[in-house]
Amino acid sequence: MHFHKSLLAIMVGSAITLSGCNSSSNNTDGKQVDIPIPPSSNFINVIDRTGNPEYLRDYDKYDNLKFNAFVDNGAWHGHLLPADANGYGSFGGIMQVTQEYAHFMSGQEFDKLHLLDKKAGKQIDLSSAQANIYSTPGALVQVLKTDLVNVQMVLRFVTDRTSLVETQITNLTDQSMELELTWDGELLQRALSSKGYESKSIDEVYPKYNRRIISIDNGIKISFGDMKNNYAIRNDADAEFRVVRSIDTDTITNETSFKSTGYKNIAPKKTEIIYTTYSNLHNAKEVQNEEIKVTDILAHPHKYMEQAQTRWDSYIAKGMSNNQATPDQARVGVKAMMTLNGNWRSAAGDIKQATVTPSVTARWFSGNLTWPWDTWKQAYAMAHFNPDVAMDNIRTVFQNQIQETDPIRPQDKGYLLDVVSYTAPDYRDGAGSENWNERNTKPSLAAWSVMEVYNALKNEFDRPEDAQKWIDEMYPKLVAYHDWWLRNRDHNGNGVPEYGAAVDSAHNTADGHMYVWVKTTDDLTARFGDDVLAKEGDWYKVQGVANYNKILDDVTYQDLSVGAQVAAGWESGMDNAARFGFISSEQLNAYAEKNYSGDVEQARKDWEVRFAENRSDDDKLLGFSMLQESVDQASYMYSDNKYLAELAGLVTAGTEGKERGQEFLDGAQKIKDYINTCMFDSGSNFYYDIQIDVEADGTTPKPLANGCAGLPITQRGRGPEGWGPLFNGAATQELADKVVATMLDQDEFNTSAKYQGEGISLPTAAQSNPAYDADIYWRGRVWLDQFYFGVRAMEQYGYGAEAVQMANELFTNAEGMTGDGAIRENYNPETGAVQGATNFSWSSAHMYMLYREFFK
Repeated sequence: MHFHKSLLAIMVGSAITLSGCNSSSNNTDGKQVDIPIPPSSNFINVIDRTGNPEYLRDYDKYDNLKFNAFVDNGAWHGHLLPADANGYGSFGGIMQVTQEYAHFMSGQEFDKLHLLDKKAGKQIDLSSAQANIYSTPGALVQVLKTDLVNVQMVLRFVTDRTSLVETQITNLTDQSMELELTWDGELLQRALSSKGYESKSIDEVYPKYNRRIISIDNGIKISFGDMKNNYAIRNDADAEFRVVRSIDTDTITNETSFKSTGYKNIAPKKTEIIYTTYSNLHNAKEVQNEEIKVTDILAHPHKYMEQAQTRWDSYIAKGMSNNQATPDQARVGVKAMMTLNGNWRSAAGDIKQATVTPSVTARWFSGNLTWPWDTWKQAYAMAHFNPDVAMDNIRTVFQNQIQETDPIRPQDKGYLLDVVSYTAPDYRDGAGSENWNERNTKPSLAAWSVMEVYNALKNEFDRPEDAQKWIDEMYPKLVAYHDWWLRNRDHNGNGVPEYGAAVDSAHNTADGHMYVWVKTTDDLTARFGDDVLAKEGDWYKVQGVANYNKILDDVTYQDLSVGAQVAAGWESGMDNAARFGFISSEQLNAYAEKNYSGDVEQARKDWEVRFAENRSDDDKLLGFSMLQESVDQASYMYSDNKYLAELAGLVTAGTEGKERGQEFLDGAQKIKDYINTCMFDSGSNFYYDIQIDVEADGTTPKPLANGCAGLPITQRGRGPEGWGPLFNGAATQELADKVVATMLDQDEFNTSAKYQGEGISLPTAAQSNPAYDADIYWRGRVWLDQFYFGVRAMEQYGYGAEAVQMANELFTNAEGMTGDGAIRENYNPETGAVQGATNFSWSSAHMYMLYREFFK
């Protein structure tokens, strides 16, 4: 594609202009013709929105949809710009979100416009038009100019279910036109781009999907079969996708293809406008509700287009507040806002309000799947440009906060589930879910996020009453969550909770005993008798924490699978971090060579993670704790106490828990002292997790003489948890100076200095860490939340210049960041190459925070 120079100059010369509000006068054959001026913005093509999907599941190597559809306003579908001239006249690359998963419904030529001047008997070939194809933050635009007509198409999202295309056709000739307008297209026929599946049809892979195109008044609807339990599509049988036009059309359909025809007369040098709506609807009730809205949209289309533009004007006006940022930095700030708004899903299914998902384009992060850890960060950023969605995102996490009357886990009062979804699982009397997870929660940064929303509402949006209602609503819920941590995850009762796992069949037997799977050539049945619950080849399922400790102490094993360990890693938000015992076999062998003369069995002891059962006073199982106090969680609990103390002073009199302010302040001071006394290793000048010292029974805590639970776990290397005390303000200046020196060491965390012009600093494991690898999820890749925590930590302790330099290197070296690439889940610390999910929300949240707070 190419840009017509005069139009491009108009676009980038102003901030935002609504399509159709102005017109330009061109002289054609001595007569004047008014051509609509297309929408313009300072931020053109910030994310590459082009694409031509070939498969329903058209994936890249990370299981992302290959193309970055434009989604907005909480809608459940998106559109692409055409990748080449064959797609001109259509926003047909439609991405559809089906409850928990997204996929492509059609290629770029779906619902493509064709023009025939019946009076002149001449086909107007839009594929040969002079084309200006681009995206703005709130719209997709096509301007297609031929010798006979100028066609301008603008797409915006006008409700939380419907997008609207305004098609303006200008007759450039001196003769009236009798136009026959035809829209046609076919749904995608191939299922999956994965190797070995490329030739398989959708009907072969998903025979129950049963897609059918059916003619309706002035449009079409696409119906679907009921689809569940396939980890790719979740769909109810009464779901529909609807396309409706503002002009009368006749339609012919053939199961998965259609052709609609309408007519429009256009006087010489004049413009006629046609509107088309696209609606993705989950069920018959939504169909009924949206039909009413679509009728009004088509009756007053310009009003809806203006409202959509005004909404984006507000986002930009509020969100783009850093006047000192460079154009590239501002571009990234807008990209981050666009990504967060694109991952916003409106209320649907069992989720009663809006939410924000990690990524609409990533296979496992789409639908309205909501995680607490992601939410705290997303809401913190969105508070500054979309605070109502920020609040709803937090409400979605707390919607299923466990109550003491809960039929499944009443012992977990105050607990927040790790993942909630469109429908609850069967065991919670829902319609079933494939991704709902109760096995663990996430770190306690909730109060940090709630406070940021409060301050934004009050100080930036002049909504003090809403701000007060917000904290009055959230404070008791935050206190309940805080109390859960101390009741259910503080095995040694010292006010410093551990990461762990909930009571769950993935972790324990029905009668409340932890179990593990062990791969060994030893005969564990002879040793543990009835406590061996199953045997599959060399794998044994063994119950009991005491037996697990004996296995670690005495059994020669080749592998372990500990459900509670997996959940504890998830609970930390750093899934497979080295500090939780995760290391590859190759790395373990190297570690053994370096430290134990090649004795792998002995080396493995340094990487074993032990657990304890947490029980109530009446011996009821509450869950499991790693026998390890994590320095990041201690730091988050420190700040949680500080924010709760502040909130206690702000909430309305009579709010439950208001009297606890001093208790929270005391708790914060106690944790701060503990972190600096117990979690810093003076030999390596860094903060670490602590291995909880225990009695001979393997689980009863036995604190050291100085009151510390045990010694720092230095053998598993350094990770970003070590700057947690700095980010949360718990570190002393003396210790912070030493931590920052390690962060700035190019052989530890300062990879942008080591790999100049390519690297990104602050990887999730130091280069000296035995488990470091630049391409491992949480043992080397750069995650932008931990990067942000790191540079904010440096800034707060007097290293602002160094922090800004690292941030600049991130903006410069992260692949695609200042270009049109999507913001990614994580990045290679040595090359800056993109990794993981595309259009990732918490990465975007932190890029927005960097834009907003740095570079001043």
